[in-house]
Amino acid sequence: MPAAVHAAGFEQVLLQTWEQLHAADADTRAVGLLQAVWPQPEAETWSAASLGTRDAALFRLQSALFGPQLHTLTQCPACGETLESQFDCAQFTGEGAPTPVPTALALREQDWEIEFRLPSSNDVVALRDAAADPAVAVSALLRRCVLRLRQGEREASADELPTDLVVQLEARMAASDPLADLRLSLSCPACATAWDAAFDIGEYLWESLDDWAQDLLSEVHLLARAYGWREHDILSLTAVRRRFYLDLVQP
Repeated sequence: MPAAVHAAGFEQVLLQTWEQLHAADADTRAVGLLQAVWPQPEAETWSAASLGTRDAALFRLQSALFGPQLHTLTQCPACGETLESQFDCAQFTGEGAPTPVPTALALREQDWEIEFRLPSSNDVVALRDAAADPAVAVSALLRRCVLRLRQGEREASADELPTDLVVQLEARMAASDPLADLRLSLSCPACATAWDAAFDIGEYLWESLDDWAQDLLSEVHLLARAYGWREHDILSLTAVRRRFYLDLVQP
């Protein structure tokens, strides 16, 4: 069990958060974990942060709780060879404390002036039903993220954007928030095929937390059965003392 989660009272916080989010969807889990560890005055702050800002904070949380090294297993799309890769969370985290503050950006092209924001968890949740049709999803996302649009002297709507400008806007969003769609460059040692694989830090972190929580509850079960202690009392023990008692129970 990682030492980082043994700070006084922190195990109980993580365990309670894990329990509350166990049946939630991926985006709700990501936002809930961040709010539990880095609570914001406004409940919607993390869910309104850009996807890349959110995921940078999730990388930091993964590193703090379970260590900076990430290990992945991926199958080569060409030959089926299983590749094991590892990389460091520090590649994807910023400096200083996480700051989920939404920022308005601007794009000017010909006689168009666009003020927009980056997509957030709120957008992903709201557009989940539209995701099956890419064209519908893009249009709906632009209607949510375009804050103000002018063509010359007149106000316009996102639905009026010409196709080439939509492409530019999508590219600008991607460049401004690279972690929002993180891709790892991989190469197969067996057949030399190279490709980019998507990586979801939210899913990776949740799997780490789920493994930790189940291991911890197994320890609680063993000690409660052996000594008749309450869960609260067992979780109040330091890691060293708990390990000592577990060694006595499981010689």
